[in-house]
Amino acid sequence: MKKLLIISGFDPSSGAGLIQDVGIATAMGMSVYSAVSAFTKQTLEKTYNVKFREISEILDEIELLEDVSVVKVGVAQPKIIKELRNLFKNSTIVWNPVLESSSGFKFLDEEEVKRYMKFADYIVVNSVEAKKVGIFDNMVITGGHENTEMIEIKYKGKVFQHERIRGNFRGTGCVFSTLFSSLLVLGYTPEESIKRASEILVRVLKRSKDRVQVELLTREWQKVEVLDELNSIVMDIMEIGHLTIPEVGQNVSYALPWAESEEEVAKFPGRIRLVFGKPHFLGDATYKGKSHTARMTLEMMKKFPYIRCTTNIKFNEKYVEKANKIGLKVYEHLRDSEPKMVKEKEGQSLRWGIANIIQDLDKSPDIIYDKGFWGKEAMIRVFGRNPREVIEKVKSVIF
Repeated sequence: MKKLLIISGFDPSSGAGLIQDVGIATAMGMSVYSAVSAFTKQTLEKTYNVKFREISEILDEIELLEDVSVVKVGVAQPKIIKELRNLFKNSTIVWNPVLESSSGFKFLDEEEVKRYMKFADYIVVNSVEAKKVGIFDNMVITGGHENTEMIEIKYKGKVFQHERIRGNFRGTGCVFSTLFSSLLVLGYTPEESIKRASEILVRVLKRSKDRVQVELLTREWQKVEVLDELNSIVMDIMEIGHLTIPEVGQNVSYALPWAESEEEVAKFPGRIRLVFGKPHFLGDATYKGKSHTARMTLEMMKKFPYIRCTTNIKFNEKYVEKANKIGLKVYEHLRDSEPKMVKEKEGQSLRWGIANIIQDLDKSPDIIYDKGFWGKEAMIRVFGRNPREVIEKVKSVIF
């Protein structure tokens, strides 16, 4: 597998530099090598000092690395670019020579940078830096510092535009150049890399505050994974649904790790119902819509954040007895103990019941059941870390 080697400075605030670079690269699915080129003293607001590592030390660390497709360099002594060209003759070198920090701290001398530009395949700089070092044929010039409605990126006479997201963000140069490098590893052309890197950066900036929060990008694959995990139990429900689906229907909800609203909890659309004795789904799992199991999951996560999945199955005394017999942690929700204002408010009854039960527990419950109330069907709710764990608990009590 082709690798991306990242050589950049260590920023303890993680607003830019190596940590930011590795974060965005791994979010892009890259297999990454890395080395620290410098140590900085800085916060998200200001840079105070930089200490460059000896080039010989860095080269000694990386000389045995294989399958390096692209080398991405950030803040480093300019001479290292020539050494990298000799060491990785068949690799593409992308250099983002940060001349100074966003707070005005000077990292590199413009004249020294110019001497080593010819050894890189691509130089990624902002428009201010380009004016200082001059325009070179291998430059990708970003226009975030210009006072234009759209941000322009220039490369070999071509101009690429993307939406400007207003805000004072740190780390945009690091992130863009690393996205650009990652896409080169994937075989994108420079032009297509610029376009796609811009699209991804805009997407992340729309969700970010103060700095480029690359961790938000990694949340996207988790959203897909949660849906996949939920859809993976459809066949299980098809097999056992005739034993579990209540009259009001069943659902299974699976929350994202950071979920705070129902829109961040995956669930099946509508409810799973028996049609001619067989489970019927309205569609694949989705984040759209509402579900009582989603609300219960959110309530459970307030105390036990790792319990992210909930389903409801029809009440059967034998199921409860079996659950107790095999050692599951079983609790009863007494409907007649609910305050009047809770009973009268749609969607609050079960959340109140769960909160009331778990408030003094040290370990999360496996099952919470109730025997029904006027207009409310008796029900068993099963909780777990993920859909597979929940469905296995269900099977353990019905067979």
